Amino acid sequence: MPDTTRRRAARGGLLLAAALLAPLPFGSLAAAQPGGPGEVQRREEARAHFQRGIALRDQERWAEALAEFQTSRSLFMTLNGTTNAAACLIQLERYLEAIALYESALRDFSERLKGEDKRDILLVLKLLHNAVGAIGITGAEPGATVLLDGVPRGELPLGAPLRVPRGPHTIRVVKAGYQPFEQRLDVGGGETVQVTARLIRLQETGTLEVAEPPREGPDARRIRLARDAGAIDDREERGPRRAPRLLAEVSAAAPLVVSFGGDTPTGCAGSCSKPLGSGVSLIVHGGYGIDHLSFGASAGYLSVQQAVRGRVAQLEAAGGASYSVRVDDTTALRGALFGAWVGYSSGERLLLHARLGAGGLFGAVAESRASAPASTSGALSFGPLERSAAARFVYVAPEVRVGVRLARRVELTLGLEVPLLIAVPRPASSQRGFVDTAAGVDHATSAWFPGGPLTAPLFPLVMPALSARYCFY
Repeated sequence: MPDTTRRRAARGGLLLAAALLAPLPFGSLAAAQPGGPGEVQRREEARAHFQRGIALRDQERWAEALAEFQTSRSLFMTLNGTTNAAACLIQLERYLEAIALYESALRDFSERLKGEDKRDILLVLKLLHNAVGAIGITGAEPGATVLLDGVPRGELPLGAPLRVPRGPHTIRVVKAGYQPFEQRLDVGGGETVQVTARLIRLQETGTLEVAEPPREGPDARRIRLARDAGAIDDREERGPRRAPRLLAEVSAAAPLVVSFGGDTPTGCAGSCSKPLGSGVSLIVHGGYGIDHLSFGASAGYLSVQQAVRGRVAQLEAAGGASYSVRVDDTTALRGALFGAWVGYSSGERLLLHARLGAGGLFGAVAESRASAPASTSGALSFGPLERSAAARFVYVAPEVRVGVRLARRVELTLGLEVPLLIAVPRPASSQRGFVDTAAGVDHATSAWFPGGPLTAPLFPLVMPALSARYCFY
């Protein structure tokens, strides 16, 4: 059953069970109240607030009804005022407060509760405990303070696990003389998550005492106590450390290339056309993050090609003659990428990532050459000539990305990576491309394009990329 369906079913069960605690007359099963001249007046005021709470409850105005029931309980305690306040808290999904009220009802009215009423309260408590979670903390120094989502919840050892609403939480454990411990975790309904909070003792500790106001002047120095550490520093406080985490990331990119280089002795001039080359790339990154730093390995696939139209190339013929002809070339690079990377991240909601990767590309370079469309009759014409060579490159790839955190563990970023490919060795083909020269080249009997390099020794790619990252806390 999906989580959303389970939550709706659980909430529906809570509302049904709370409804079993049917309203009783205001004064029945009241806890013992101290005597005195004002008791009758307090009881009547409590009854008036209780009746207004019942009317608001029937209109499903839960927050206003809760306020009336709580005021009634503060004036004169009754079982029905307590259970009605708890039922409103359930409607408002404030389950922890509802548990406290039902437990108070069991404790304060234990002698007067009938068997059926007690059974109904225990039923609602059982469902409530399945709707909240708990966090148990072990391994920390006695006397350490526990903060849950920034709110102090007591000192260790705790008498019982901390009850928490289901969902993400941050546990922080601090004690003077020790490095603070912090961990983020998800707690499910009815689940108790155990946290081992081992504190690391600081090498040196001290106490700062200010005996007089600080001086003003060029030799005055502002100091700041680092939070929880007792160390003196004149830098700004740093934000909370991020929990160590495993991470996985998938990047889809559209690589662009200005030029592969290769065997282009006369370049691309005049009517030659050389648009940007383009392609596709899919890369998977895996790694480990510690605070703002991360590192890991990557693997993926790259394919990029570029067409050059109307290039001037040299055609050699028997007897040592050579001729200039116009050709259309298409060069394609395809291969697998393997490498390692190190990165730096900042931001919580809006994210900035910088990464430097390095590794190798293993694949092939292929070139297809055909004669350019003839502008005059009698020009040389030939079909595609293919040649290829194995390609091995090392690369260095700086990258910058910005994005957002979609959920606690999920990030979506858009970035730009500029890998520099360095050939080791330069891919080249010794294969000659023979052409039919029956017409167009002084009736030579044999002519060919000589072999040569297919790419430059090094060239950059420009890769805009969309990435999705998942962190395993």
